[in-house]
Amino acid sequence: MTTSQPMTSPISTPLPRQGGRGISEHDVWMAADTLLMAGQRPTIERIRQQLGRGSPNTVSPYLDAWFAGLGARLQGAPVVAPSLPDSVAMPESVARAALDLWALALTEGRAALAEDEATRRAVLDAREAELASDREALEQARAVLHERIAAAETAAADARQAREEAQAQARRAEALLIEAQADAVASRQALSVARERTQALQEEYAAQRTHWDAERTRLGERAEANERRLMLELDAARESIKSLQQERKQVQRQLLDAEASLATLTEAQHEMRAAKALQDAVVARLREQVSTQEALAATYQSMLAAPVASSPGRGNVSARKRRVSHATVPATSVLRRARRP
Repeated sequence: MTTSQPMTSPISTPLPRQGGRGISEHDVWMAADTLLMAGQRPTIERIRQQLGRGSPNTVSPYLDAWFAGLGARLQGAPVVAPSLPDSVAMPESVARAALDLWALALTEGRAALAEDEATRRAVLDAREAELASDREALEQARAVLHERIAAAETAAADARQAREEAQAQARRAEALLIEAQADAVASRQALSVARERTQALQEEYAAQRTHWDAERTRLGERAEANERRLMLELDAARESIKSLQQERKQVQRQLLDAEASLATLTEAQHEMRAAKALQDAVVARLREQVSTQEALAATYQSMLAAPVASSPGRGNVSARKRRVSHATVPATSVLRRARRP
């Protein structure tokens, strides 16, 4: 009987560790070596197919141990060849041939493993290049994101500034509105005062007109010779009165227009000032005309009183006519000035 002799072999056999259903670590290692020599990558499924049994949970740790020791084995480290059972007889020539075949298989396995390692390294390099590209794209996206964030912050700051400016403008507009409302109230009060003053002037004018009518009657009764001239003067006075009435109506229309224009606050102040100026002008003109009429009436009274102070006669009448004529000239000119726009 020939027994196996200890020898140096490129593969080592682990101590048998029994797995489930009778699978040991030795069985897994032998199946992995067989697959490797056949040019196939040992996997859990291939080992299970090679052995015809075994669960993935049992094969997986044994295969991991095989891969862990594969590097040292491929580098030519001396290991102990698997021992044959004592009951198996093998000629030395067969053993040597088996060892040579085993060495050849290991050489081919190393070449296949080196090729697989190169393939894996190429895949890793490609992945690293892809990761570098992704990293660069990420940096670019991050820069774009930073720019967008900066632009958004700038836009937000501009929006806040615009809102503050709008609020300030709103406050200024509110202050201007309050001021305009106050001006409108003051203008309404001034208009009310102007109306009251106009009413007083109208009443005064009515009283003056009554006085003038009475004075005209009295002057007509006392001076028949001057009746025609006095009638002419009275006609002129009537025309002046009509003109004054027209002016009063015009003033009233302007006042009504001023009341209607109070709805527009921006123009109310100017229109009120214009109405007040017009009212002051009318009041001044009315006062001037009243003064003129009073002066005219005084002139008439002095003219009519002249016969009482002097003796009757043609010369006195002629003198009185001349005085009346001279006295009516300034009164007529005053009335003309009063009728001017």
